[in-house]
Amino acid sequence: MKSLKRISYVVLALLTVLIIVFITWAYNPLKPTAEVKEYLQSSNYVEVIQEKNVYFIPRNVKKNNFENIGIIFYPGGHVDYTAYAPLAYRLAEKGITTVILNVPLSFAIFDVDSARTIINDTRFSDKEWFLAGHSLGGVAASEFLVKHPELVGIKVKGIIFLASYPARDISYLPIKSLCIYGSEDGILSPKTIKEKKALFPSSTEYVEILGGNHSQFGSYGLQKGDKEAKISAHEQISIVVKAIKEFLEKYTSQR
Repeated sequence: MKSLKRISYVVLALLTVLIIVFITWAYNPLKPTAEVKEYLQSSNYVEVIQEKNVYFIPRNVKKNNFENIGIIFYPGGHVDYTAYAPLAYRLAEKGITTVILNVPLSFAIFDVDSARTIINDTRFSDKEWFLAGHSLGGVAASEFLVKHPELVGIKVKGIIFLASYPARDISYLPIKSLCIYGSEDGILSPKTIKEKKALFPSSTEYVEILGGNHSQFGSYGLQKGDKEAKISAHEQISIVVKAIKEFLEKYTSQR
């Protein structure tokens, strides 16, 4: 009996240590690069609103087809959510309202439903939403669709995967889909994307960024395990913005 108690105490102590280590690690996500601060400031063309989440609202943009379009962005795992500000800001410059979710412990999978707050926000009642996510953020976005099929095609019109793929089969969902990935990705290889194609919506369009890696979808430096990119971070984000813009233009032209 005493030996069982000792074992229980040891197991409990080990679990406590593991929990403390995880929480300490989780509260220290990959930090945004210095340039990110510039993209968290409002300008003549983009209004930045920092609440729990960060909103990038187009200003003084020439009339286009994106007035009723919005993107809800799930950040990558263990990455500070503000590291995606440059991408969101540049999408807003193109007229696309973009919201970056601030998720628990920097892991979107811990709050898959966080997009619901934005969808239900009366300030954006006129929006047709596209979910987007980088790496584990894309997994979380796809899980939202699985949990809320009633919103697919109604409030949520599409999903955008950045160096990511759905964890479960969503090929049956009637939704627009885009997958963008880098040829030099050391975390999620192009080969893996191709192997997972059966899980994506049947409508999915694929864009490979030649020279792009995993880390440069955000602005947080080179992630451990990733390969060095063969193009600059600015160029990679430019390609991402262009691909998303063309994808949304195609959607709006078919409405």
